[in-house]
Amino acid sequence: MTVACDRLMRNSESPPLIDVRGELSVDRAQQWCRRAVGRTAPYSFAMEMAGLFTALCTAPEWSTALEARTTFLWGVLAGISEYYAGTTPQVQEIGRLAREAVAASQQCVRLLGDEGELVVAAQVECGAVQLVDNLTGILQLPDLFGPEEYIRIRGADIGVHIYTVQDDRSERFREIVDETTMVAVLAHDLIDQGRDAENGNRNNLVLRLHDSGQLWDILEVCLSHTCAVGGEQWQRVVAGFVVGTCLYARGGRERVHDGTETIVRKKLRPSMEWTYAPRLAEYFSRAGCTCTDQAEPVNVGPALDRLYAGSSTIVRGWLRDRWDAHFGVADLQRLALACASAVRDRSTLFSGRNGAEVIP
Repeated sequence: MTVACDRLMRNSESPPLIDVRGELSVDRAQQWCRRAVGRTAPYSFAMEMAGLFTALCTAPEWSTALEARTTFLWGVLAGISEYYAGTTPQVQEIGRLAREAVAASQQCVRLLGDEGELVVAAQVECGAVQLVDNLTGILQLPDLFGPEEYIRIRGADIGVHIYTVQDDRSERFREIVDETTMVAVLAHDLIDQGRDAENGNRNNLVLRLHDSGQLWDILEVCLSHTCAVGGEQWQRVVAGFVVGTCLYARGGRERVHDGTETIVRKKLRPSMEWTYAPRLAEYFSRAGCTCTDQAEPVNVGPALDRLYAGSSTIVRGWLRDRWDAHFGVADLQRLALACASAVRDRSTLFSGRNGAEVIP
């Protein structure tokens, strides 16, 4: 990021302006906050999105309630800098959230040792990348980064390594970490590519790579396997990013269903050459995993509604230092694969703009 900033400063052209995001569902976010934090909170949309993604991408077997709460708080602060740029800031509220995030981080390090330090380091890395990008628009300038650089920075931008600390710490997946990071980024950016292209947002990996058919094939094959080739946390994150981004894409249109069910087929194989992920292609082509191959129907709309409603319950538990509920990874993967197929087929469930109301 430092090198890219240096390149930017040497460029005579200034960074492009980024429009304030005005099409967000304020009412829905405020309702979510009433369930999660017990009140209509300032910056409700940032809280909603931070809570939703953290609830989808974490589980009690891999993350303490303290770690999840810390990630949630840093995510809220990052969301404020992104979603509310150009609006009147509530300085006292931001200061309170910052103090809570710092206190939770210090507690993580004190109570959880090395793992706590790694979690906090990943949170700081993510926050730093997001803050620099929100201030400068640097990730809107793809020519500043090579593809591998961009994948690593984009992975930090969306928090891949916050959610996969134990996978990364094990070092069992070191040889494929670049490919698995790319898959996690694709899980977010393939879903968002249509809206990003429409809005002129160039911070999207899919807009930088060629052969979208291969990219969709990589994502769908990875989602169809339960063998956690890139780590158990990574497996959840890929599914969580797909589902979370789909929920964001629907904005205020939750409960607007197309009335159809999607048949999900497990244990898919690469249908073409994977030039972007050759090691993963070799693994899946060998068919040596123990995943079962079965077809199941998924009713996408109601399933998304249930996850969205459940996320506020999960966050309410973290704020009290406990896990009251969590999402099962098998069901999450099944829904993610159905969502990915629906987006790829341009389902009406995800068409149109996301929400209609401006940020208060």
